[in-house]
Amino acid sequence: MEEFLKDETVKRAAAMASINIGELAKHLSQEFYAAFPGSELRYAAKTRDVYAHGYFTLHFETVYKTAVEDYPRVKAWIIEHLQD
Repeated sequence: MEEFLKDETVKRAAAMASINIGELAKHLSQEFYAAFPGSELRYAAKTRDVYAHGYFTLHFETVYKTAVEDYPRVKAWIIEHLQD
């Protein structure tokens, strides 16, 4: 985490990637979320709101945790549920 926190470009890129993933998740239909009520993507949409609307109070330790702990779980959920 120390290297991550030292690199302003990487920190902001990780935050923007989270915002972009969440924005895409927000555009999924209600039918999608009804079919997958435990979808990890719902959390990505909520994370987007926190990061996008709290930018000046954003804690990059949280962005790091999201990138290394949460998004691998989201990826695994996608692979498990959406791969044909």
